[in-house]
Amino acid sequence: MRLIYLAAVCLLVLPVAAAIHGYAVDARAGDVVADTDIMRSATGIRGLPGLADPTLKSGSPAVPRKRPENMIRLAQSQQPLTTGNPSVAPFKWVGRLVTPAPTKQHPNEVSECTGQFIGPNIVLTAAHCLRDLPDNPTGPWYDLTKQTFTLQYQAGVGSQMFKTVCGATNPQWVFPPNYAQMTAPQKDAVIAQASQHDFAMLLVDGNSPTGAMPYQTDWKGKFNGAVKVGYAGNILDEEVVQESRGIVFFANDIPMFPQSLPNLVVQWQSATDFTNGSSGGAWVANFSNSEGANSNILIAVTSFGNDAYPGATFGAYLTAAEFNPLLNFVANGCK
Repeated sequence: MRLIYLAAVCLLVLPVAAAIHGYAVDARAGDVVADTDIMRSATGIRGLPGLADPTLKSGSPAVPRKRPENMIRLAQSQQPLTTGNPSVAPFKWVGRLVTPAPTKQHPNEVSECTGQFIGPNIVLTAAHCLRDLPDNPTGPWYDLTKQTFTLQYQAGVGSQMFKTVCGATNPQWVFPPNYAQMTAPQKDAVIAQASQHDFAMLLVDGNSPTGAMPYQTDWKGKFNGAVKVGYAGNILDEEVVQESRGIVFFANDIPMFPQSLPNLVVQWQSATDFTNGSSGGAWVANFSNSEGANSNILIAVTSFGNDAYPGATFGAYLTAAEFNPLLNFVANGCK
């Protein structure tokens, strides 16, 4: 079983756009760094603790528990994967995030993720799309000054390309200094804990011409379903934005997940190929192509999958205590 972060790495035929002005680094909101998350597991990762045995019992007996077979049946009843229309909500706020990730063997290699505008010039994505901790706990990471975000990307074109001015990860997306000396089970636990905080924000060099996606923090108890959106590498070669409806629940609601992860949420649906490239893509509650006061609310972004549970995607629960300081920091120029 593998824990799989869902960005993609591919070879780009043409060079990425030239570098732009520098960015700030501040420990209060995480170092401004960049990297890729390949469709692979980190060394020693076998998956989240407690996921190997679906019959595993954990947590207090007083906590209501959902039977996993019922969750799976609900997920399978959802609508199948479909292609999104980038000219309408919520896709008009979504785009593809590309970061150069050169190696000696592949100098044109890039990391690809999904992001979306949540403010006039603020893009929300996954933290591991900036710093790939599971594979490179201490770096090196890639250069955000060469990163681009193409809004409404579809089949090679988009409405506008933006360059990243600065960006930061959730400060709790960190590993302890002694991570390299830990045992494999200890590393598993560290990665699982950090994944509860896997989101980041970018300040880009212009305002969104299509507006921004509404979002909600601290939403527990308000939503039990969402549409996952993003550029999945296994579907049309990551060139067309996709949507997939599913149920949403907290990972510790059912016995197969450990109780030590209260801020890890799951979107579960029948599509099993919505994988690499979708990292950072929004989970949209009250999904609608018609905009309204309570429609198209972002409640999480895609973090990782687990190959033992096809169709399940994991993300961080967005708390105001973590989300708002990061937003203020990035909106202030990462200062």
